[in-house]
Amino acid sequence: MAGRRELGHWRWPARAWPAALLAVLYGASALGIALTPTLAPDAPLALLALRPTFSILLLVGGSVPVLPALLIAVPLRVLFDVCYFGLSRANLRAFALRRPLGRRLVEALSARGAERALLCWCLVNTNPAVDAALGGSRVSWRRFLAFVVPGTVLMTSVYLAAARAAAPWARDLLVLIDRHATQALLLLLAVGAAHLGVAAARSAIRRRRSPAAAGEAGTEPGTASTAPS
Repeated sequence: MAGRRELGHWRWPARAWPAALLAVLYGASALGIALTPTLAPDAPLALLALRPTFSILLLVGGSVPVLPALLIAVPLRVLFDVCYFGLSRANLRAFALRRPLGRRLVEALSARGAERALLCWCLVNTNPAVDAALGGSRVSWRRFLAFVVPGTVLMTSVYLAAARAAAPWARDLLVLIDRHATQALLLLLAVGAAHLGVAAARSAIRRRRSPAAAGEAGTEPGTASTAPS
C-alpha cells in the first residue's frame, strides 16, 4: 500500500510539469504582447525571448543578428512543442486508453503511415495539434525530438531570412502560410479520419455478409442431408 502511494506521489509531478511549464511560457508570451511597442525598436532580442512566434520573427528578424536569434527562438519554440507532446503523452493518452473509442484513436495515430506523416509535418510546421497527435501515439521522445528540433531550426531560419529579404511578398507569403497551416493540417486529419471511417464501414459490411453467405451456401439444393426412410 505504501509503495502504491509513493508511486502515485511521483506520478503527479511527471504529469503536471508540462502544464506548469506551458503556463510559464504563455505568461511570458502575454508579457511580450504587452511590451511589444517598447521592446520591438529598442530590445528586439528580449521581445523574441518573451514571445518566440513566427510573427515576432518577421517583425524583428531584419534588425537582429541571425545566430543570437536562432539560439533564443529555437530552444523556446521546441519547449512549446515538448509541453504539448508531454501533456498528450502523460494525460490524454492515458485517458483515451481507458475507452474503446480512445483505444481505436490511439491505434490509428500509432499506425506507421500516420506517424510518418505527422513526423514529416514537424519538419515543415510544428503546432499544438501535431504535437498532441504524436503524444497520443507510440512515438518515443527521442524520435519526436529528432524531427521537431531540425524542423524548428529550418522554419526559424526561413522566417529570419524572409524578414531580412528585400522582397515584401516573401513576408506576406509566409504570414499566409503561418495563418492557414493549422487549417490545412486539420483538413488533412479530417480526410484521414474519413478514410478510416469508410474502411471500418466496409469491414463491418463484409463481416455481416459472411455469415449470410455461409447460411445460403448451406441451404443450396443437393447439400442438405436426407433422413433415411
